Amino acid sequence: MDREALERSLARRLLHHIENRTTDLADDVMELSTDIYSAEHHAREVEVLFRNHPQVLCLSGALPGPGTFRTVDICGTPILLTRDEQGKVHALANACRHRGVRVADGGGQAKKFTCPFHSWTYDLQGRLTRVPVDDAFAGMCKEDKGLVELPVAEGYGLVIGRLRPGGPPLDLDGFLGPGLIDEFAMLDFADWEPFSDPHVHPVKANWKVTLDTFRENYHFNYLHRTTLAAYAYGGVLTFDAFGPHLRNCSALRSIDVLRGKPESEWGDVTAHFSYQYALFPNTQLTFDSRHVELWQILPVDEATSEVVHTSYMRPGLSEEERKKFVEQAPWICETVVDGEDFWVAGRTEPGVRTGLLDTVVFGRNEPAPQHLHRGFAAALAAAGTSRDEAEAGR
Repeated sequence: MDREALERSLARRLLHHIENRTTDLADDVMELSTDIYSAEHHAREVEVLFRNHPQVLCLSGALPGPGTFRTVDICGTPILLTRDEQGKVHALANACRHRGVRVADGGGQAKKFTCPFHSWTYDLQGRLTRVPVDDAFAGMCKEDKGLVELPVAEGYGLVIGRLRPGGPPLDLDGFLGPGLIDEFAMLDFADWEPFSDPHVHPVKANWKVTLDTFRENYHFNYLHRTTLAAYAYGGVLTFDAFGPHLRNCSALRSIDVLRGKPESEWGDVTAHFSYQYALFPNTQLTFDSRHVELWQILPVDEATSEVVHTSYMRPGLSEEERKKFVEQAPWICETVVDGEDFWVAGRTEPGVRTGLLDTVVFGRNEPAPQHLHRGFAAALAAAGTSRDEAEAGR
């Protein structure tokens, strides 16, 4: 299926739901024990879903050309991402091999990285190139003291990596699966560059509570009744699974112009809905015709999380399009997301952590969070089986 055919198919599904007051549904209601928000469960999730599972580190546009870098921090792991002079991406532990000090912050252009503590210096590939008072370290092998390399892979506009060194090479195609490979190739966002530096939203809620606010719009007509409800349809969503990942699409109110029109007169439908991808376990990507929002939901402890948010702009936007985005961005980020979504996530915590509730419920009209929670449970079960098998073989 080509991009136009995919987009028209999604528009047809959304229009059908609007006309019939329906939405994509799960087979059954899901009820989960609130034990999934416990400290013990949290520790297992961090180990299995984050430290041992590939993570989206950034989009390719964060490293827009040779000699660029970007720092990211995930679950306490400081990472320095670079694009060397040949255009290859490297993921390096952002910790000097002398005393462990962070060697870089932020992002931009660079040819080398110098530790602020004792001025040990590294190149874009992480190789140690300078040690002041060199004779004090006689006998040390400089070749072994480069920045620690972490597994990384790039393609289809994504940079993914693991938070621990070693292990098998990362397989980006295997991570995405054939369906998403085709879609991301069609969306063609590899050269979209950040509109601004990443910024962090602290949230007083377990990371899964925070993530679930992204994965349904059942709440639009209630929580967002004075904000998003006037801009997008609530309770109308498409859902498609791609292995552990998924895609939702939401209809903007402007889709009404297509109702009753023959498809031959629709023109470009991308202005009337948004793509919302969830990449397992924690990354949310929201696309429209102008930009893509990257939301990385990260656990802090069992009761708090943080969301790293970066906006990437499509190249070649007109000044009018850029102005519209610039004017709307603070409203979405501060009024809607912080003021409503993350506010309500924080109000969830006492209910799930005090023993007052023994379960939480996801309705049939919430197929996306159901799918993700099944994936979390399956990954934890598989890791438990592997651990048991390893211990039995000792």
